[in-house]
Amino acid sequence: MKNQEDLLAQLTAIVSLGKKLLDAAPDDERQKSLVNETKFHDFRISALSYLVRVFGEESTLHQSFKSEVTQATASRTRRGMGILAAAEKELRGDWLETTAGALTRDILADMLRLARAHLDEKRPRAAAIVAGAVLEKHLRGLCLAKGIRIYNEVGNKAVDKKGLQLAGEAYKKKLFERNDNKAILAWLASCEQAADPRGKEPGMDEVKSMLGGLASLLNSLRY
Repeated sequence: MKNQEDLLAQLTAIVSLGKKLLDAAPDDERQKSLVNETKFHDFRISALSYLVRVFGEESTLHQSFKSEVTQATASRTRRGMGILAAAEKELRGDWLETTAGALTRDILADMLRLARAHLDEKRPRAAAIVAGAVLEKHLRGLCLAKGIRIYNEVGNKAVDKKGLQLAGEAYKKKLFERNDNKAILAWLASCEQAADPRGKEPGMDEVKSMLGGLASLLNSLRY
């Protein structure tokens, strides 16, 4: 899977930062061994950004790294390396195909229920905004599992692709049918308009139809 290879290559680059920190650290058992503070923070920020993007903000891997790798010392750096080794093990297994998909579907189901609750309270704009978030997160998870990059490289930084770009690339890879693609593009446009305070508020029937179609899409497109 190309996306798995890309993610592993990015992880290897971050691990390399940690190894360089440890290689340069003084070997003194009598006191706490420090590492270069600036390079440590580069390592920490890069790892946190990677873990939250790939595994999610609430994942054990991200939360463990955030709480454990806090000081510019060799011991904390080694803890970080251990967490990254666990991340690599997950990626080399079937995390993208099974665990990631299951977690994402549970989250999206909860968000979809929230959207329906807004609609029941006659708040179609709020319901459409939540629906837009569900759709974009679903497209991101689908692309991630099927080997499509979910970010653009901008100035040596990974910038998340927008829903419209994700949908276009997923359709080119034939991950869904033409009719589904037309519906997705229409939903994205409607949700974007709803998110704009100056945009027209969508109708109740329009949002109800969108939520029903989105629920069907989530059930039909597994990852």
